[in-house]
Amino acid sequence: MIFDRLERLRARVERRRGGHPAPPPADAQRRRGEPPRPRPAGELRARADALAPWYQRVYLGSGVHTLEWAHAAHHESVWASLEPALPADLRGLSVLDVGANAGWFSLQAKRRGAGRVLGLEPDPRYLAQAELCREAWDAEVEYRALGAEDLGAVDETFDLVLATGLLYHLRHPLLALERIADLCRDAVVVETEVVPPRRRQRIRMRLGPPERLGIRSVDSGFMKFVEGDELNGDPSNWWVPDTECVQGMLRTAGFRHLSRPCYLEPTRLLLFASKAESSALDFDAFGRSSATSRG
Repeated sequence: MIFDRLERLRARVERRRGGHPAPPPADAQRRRGEPPRPRPAGELRARADALAPWYQRVYLGSGVHTLEWAHAAHHESVWASLEPALPADLRGLSVLDVGANAGWFSLQAKRRGAGRVLGLEPDPRYLAQAELCREAWDAEVEYRALGAEDLGAVDETFDLVLATGLLYHLRHPLLALERIADLCRDAVVVETEVVPPRRRQRIRMRLGPPERLGIRSVDSGFMKFVEGDELNGDPSNWWVPDTECVQGMLRTAGFRHLSRPCYLEPTRLLLFASKAESSALDFDAFGRSSATSRG
């Protein structure tokens, strides 16, 4: 508990120093209203507890959240930072949520008026959590037991693809982004662990055209391989890219227009990218990156 408080204090200090956006209020979900047919609080609490532990803090109605924290969860900060770039109404747009977990982003898209919403989640426990949340909100969201490695099994396309908290869990992140591009008509939202910016990073490697090939010093455009459980004790983490690497992979996958990078915390990057200059997402509200069309 003391460690948690120190971590929250450290995060607040880092946000102030680095210009990171402030997190939303802890009750932001609840203030947006109740489900159409709220269930009794005791029933919701018992069902949520039966599926614990939870990663996502979802409001189920009747004053019950899946996680009873006094502060907003990370995914709530992601959405609050993304909201200025989203249309006020997502009506007519389809959304694919890759790595949906308990479906928090899927539900947010649906509550904002999205039409077709499909969430992909390979973990059976998270999938059961997502179904409980969908049922609590009586939401028209479909979930499938698929991961990013199974995107080839999806035979439809979407206007908006959400890839939040995903890339660093993938063995082959570039391949996943290329498959996402195949399914995406407009834009992808990426939120990921990254090597922190404004830190002196340096590697030396052979680069250059044949006539000027040589060992050069490079300070961006790389990924760190994570072996075992050295990142947060979690063996499902594989790669931590820097910002320029994420941008380069998005361009390589076919997304030609990138928003500016937004850092929610020193090592958490949020940005979105579109295939076309005209997008449903508002680049001007979020800030357009100067590196939109390299290579």
